[in-house]
Amino acid sequence: MMILESSNNKMQRPATHSYRGLSLVLIAVAFWGTAAPIGKHLILTRFDTLTITQTRTSLAFILLVFFFVIKNRNMFRVQVRDIWKFAVLGVIGLAVTNFTYYFTVKESTVATAILVQYSAPVWVLLYSVWILKEDTLDWITVLSLVGALAGCYFAVTSGSMKDISLRGWALLTGPLSALTFAYQVIATKQMLKRYPMWTILLYAFGFATMFWLLINPPWNFIQRNYHAADWGFLWMFALISILIPQAAFASGLRLIDASKAGIVSILEPVFAIGAAFLILGESLNAVQIFGGCMVLAAVAALEIHPFIMRKIVKVE
Repeated sequence: MMILESSNNKMQRPATHSYRGLSLVLIAVAFWGTAAPIGKHLILTRFDTLTITQTRTSLAFILLVFFFVIKNRNMFRVQVRDIWKFAVLGVIGLAVTNFTYYFTVKESTVATAILVQYSAPVWVLLYSVWILKEDTLDWITVLSLVGALAGCYFAVTSGSMKDISLRGWALLTGPLSALTFAYQVIATKQMLKRYPMWTILLYAFGFATMFWLLINPPWNFIQRNYHAADWGFLWMFALISILIPQAAFASGLRLIDASKAGIVSILEPVFAIGAAFLILGESLNAVQIFGGCMVLAAVAALEIHPFIMRKIVKVE
């Protein structure tokens, strides 16, 4: 009875909000996925992994600070008691998620890192349903999640398990990357109830920046003598890999459930594979295309989810 009442309340939410929210998350995922092969190219030709990981957050933070100092200083206002929440979101949700993901790639394989990290929507859904009680476990959402995960597997591995292997420290960092990514989604959703999206990004990026400065101090960059063109690439990558997609993702989260946003995020490796094919000339076979279509179908099911559920409620 409680689940039915919750579903009825959700049906009253304008369908346009759901479509807009999903569209914003799709934009975020498209940017994240497209940035992946660009980041790989930059790492192979110009920079090391730590530089790319650190500067994308730090430069985005600098842009936000300068913009809101000039345009709207109200974005800096937060409750002192909430500072620790922003710190945890920035360090755990952003910095540690990135670090553990790339460390898993280094210790294991890209396919393993992607598949393990994108188990995060499972944890997001379970937490939203059983702990926060802000979501319902209906059959459309469950089928979308299962279909998206299966499609991600085929898209990333081509149906072969030969590249899937958790070993060494990756046994710890792989699952940790999934849990911290799930935390990022859930924590952002909860903080959006109290603060503007830009305030959340300002402080999350800020604390992530401080974390990275402890790992890699600024004088290390001075010693590398990067040219203007190098910094141009880094600024560009900060925009497309984190500032624009994080803003779109947070905006979408304001309009849809965290579980649905998590499922849509599984499209990221699909976009990454497609972008790698177009930008880097990497291979793309029929099994990968089939997997990508499965994930797209799962997301499409989420798009028509409000319409189907309204029909069911009317019948009941």
